[in-house]
Amino acid sequence: MTEADTRAVLVELFRKELGDPRLEPQPDDLEYNIPGFDSGKKVLLILAVEERFAIRLRSREIDALRRFDDWVTLIHRHRSAANR
Repeated sequence: MTEADTRAVLVELFRKELGDPRLEPQPDDLEYNIPGFDSGKKVLLILAVEERFAIRLRSREIDALRRFDDWVTLIHRHRSAANR
């Protein structure tokens, strides 16, 4: 799965969990500037990401998430490591 594929799946997860089918998060968007994003939604997104990508995120990794592209990079890194 490429980073572009990861990004596309993540956009769909954000749309679903944040309840906005037209949401188009940009790579540099800060989490809390994304409409509908809050700490409760972050928990739901983390669970959805872990389930969809079959990965486990560590708390220090979650704490480092700030921008939409941070999510993409973290997921892609986990997926790449799993495919080695």
